[in-house]
Amino acid sequence: MSNLINLVLLYGGKSGEHEVSLVSAASVLANLDASRYNIIPVGIDKEGCFF
Repeated sequence: MSNLINLVLLYGGKSGEHEVSLVSAASVLANLDASRYNIIPVGIDKEGCFF
């Protein structure tokens, strides 16, 4: 059994800050400890669709 903490990283969205959110998400992904977290990235495009 895994002791990893499930973590959803939600980023993007219908905002003027969309691109900033993408850069921030990349930074968070690069700096999270993958040995402690099961990272589930969920993006939202500029039209509001999840990917």
